[in-house]
Amino acid sequence: MVFARENFRVVWVGVALACLVMCCSSVSQGATTLKVSHQFADGDVRDQLVRVFAENVSKKLGKDIAFRIYPASSLFKPKEQWDAMRQGSLDMSVFPLDYAAGKAPELSITLLPCSVTSMKQAMAWKDKPIGQKISQLLEANGVKVLIWTWLDGGIGSTVKQVRLPEDSKDLKMRAAGKKFEFMLQKAGASITSMPSSEIYHALSTGVLDSCLTSTSSFVSYRLYEQLKFMNVPRDYAIWFMAEPLIVSLKTWKSLKPEQQKVLEEVSQDMEKNWVIPNFSKDTENLITEFTKAGVKLHYMTKDEFDKWLDFARKTAWKNYEETVPKGKEFLDLAIQAMEKQ
Repeated sequence: MVFARENFRVVWVGVALACLVMCCSSVSQGATTLKVSHQFADGDVRDQLVRVFAENVSKKLGKDIAFRIYPASSLFKPKEQWDAMRQGSLDMSVFPLDYAAGKAPELSITLLPCSVTSMKQAMAWKDKPIGQKISQLLEANGVKVLIWTWLDGGIGSTVKQVRLPEDSKDLKMRAAGKKFEFMLQKAGASITSMPSSEIYHALSTGVLDSCLTSTSSFVSYRLYEQLKFMNVPRDYAIWFMAEPLIVSLKTWKSLKPEQQKVLEEVSQDMEKNWVIPNFSKDTENLITEFTKAGVKLHYMTKDEFDKWLDFARKTAWKNYEETVPKGKEFLDLAIQAMEKQ
């Protein structure tokens, strides 16, 4: 019996030493594992973005960098990711920038009603003064944009088609973003705030009867199982949201120069060749899935969009300019980008 116990001790010590050697070997080789968190379901285009990015980086750097991806809020709750990246406890995220507007109010510009009118215009923000201003603000808050991405969104409801601002009256709505909430409250809606991952349950329990979110979220969260009406952002959309792939500056500064170079090269290639072709599929996917589910579809017209734009200027835009530090400066740059698309 004593002999067996001694043998067990020898084996245990051997295993522990082997693990220690493996860990030391990993460190000595300079291997880096980056934790990537997001709130979206497996297969959502934002989840695909992370996985394609990780695969392309790994092709160039081999085992020098590994990625551990946590989808569906499995590591951090959606809004907790911001502070986690600032502190360096999370390395990367596909993050809706408006979620951080409580701590950096100017970021509400990235989900301001009717301020972006097309995916092409949205992606062009990066190289315009408004995009550069946002990048500077993010870096001042401890994060850096790697891949600039936007999603368009529509309006779903269980009770009626929401075509115009006045159709929002008396509805229980999830708007996404403080300025959308402000605008819809002015239209007479009752607002409940929540991340997109909680909309399905809220619709099923009657907490909500209407919602705004991205085309991708409408499909990946299977909201067609709850909704009866859908205003589809095919030709015109009042809802565009910046949801870039961002990295903690603490993490970024810890990477070797050659690692930073590869991450930037992959990011630039994906922005140019991957983002628009793949993100633009979401509207067609929405039309397909919602048609199958028997949801009544409406496609916003130019006249309807113009009425929303006029209402947004009088409500959300005015509120942004008056209540946000540097709000006028950011809004003027967003208007400039809209006019010079």
